[in-house]
Amino acid sequence: MLDYVTKVTEAAYRTTEEDVQKLRGHGWTEPQIAEAVYITAMFAFFNRVADAFGIAPQGYLEMNGLTK
Repeated sequence: MLDYVTKVTEAAYRTTEEDVQKLRGHGWTEPQIAEAVYITAMFAFFNRVADAFGIAPQGYLEMNGLTK
């Protein structure tokens, strides 16, 4: 699923029926696949809106000691 949503994020137009069939073969259901696509798309949307309005990051990386 992570490989699939990465592909959706980077180049959704390149996703294929074969990609989805692989997910089905691993036991993912149609509603689960759809939800993964919706969530991926929503995060992309929110990030683009935040970037367009210059909204600063909320410091989550710093709070968790992930930056210097």
